[in-house]
Amino acid sequence: MTSTRRRGQALEAAILDAGWNQLIKGGYTSFTFEAIAERAETGKSVIYRRWPDKEKLLLAVIKRQGFGAPSDIPDMGSLREDLLALLRTANQRSERAAILLSTILSAYFSGEISLTPERLRTALLGDQSRALTEILRHAVDRGELPTGDIPPRIVRLPTDLLRQEIIMNLNRVPDETIVDIVDTIFLPLVTDTRLQSTDREETQLNLSGSFHSRTASKE
Repeated sequence: MTSTRRRGQALEAAILDAGWNQLIKGGYTSFTFEAIAERAETGKSVIYRRWPDKEKLLLAVIKRQGFGAPSDIPDMGSLREDLLALLRTANQRSERAAILLSTILSAYFSGEISLTPERLRTALLGDQSRALTEILRHAVDRGELPTGDIPPRIVRLPTDLLRQEIIMNLNRVPDETIVDIVDTIFLPLVTDTRLQSTDREETQLNLSGSFHSRTASKE
């Protein structure tokens, strides 16, 4: 095999694109340095110098395809529309993510890969907590929410539920499910005035961007 002369970013892009094609067409078992080098028309040593093991190469391939990238923060004028826009954007990538997740989870359960499910989930689907925090902060500024203190688990709930649907069905989530997550589950929670008071000290997510503990006053 004759190597094609490429350098820098062009070479890395060719390797990572070859890795993606190899993974999708042959599964994780065929995701080898030898096969990827042949597909990218380069040498194995070139790949090893950049990614010394298979799992680092896998994460780089996933990142190259745009998985896990931070989402743009929508500003549609209302909390509901912002949430729907964020989840719908994430859902557009879910079909490819589902196929890839199925391939990698199969490798995980067969012992071929040691990356934890949590790390795989983050690599594939990203952490949308920053975007959700910004969306909620905008809602507080507009006067849509009665409080700026929302438990982190509730802040993450919309994207956690979307991920669960993707993982369980390995397919794109129907739009009516996204609307249901927002209208039936999340909005009633964050507009519940009981979030403003509690009988115990707990960690809350302050929408100015920091975590703090507070003890609500008892009646």
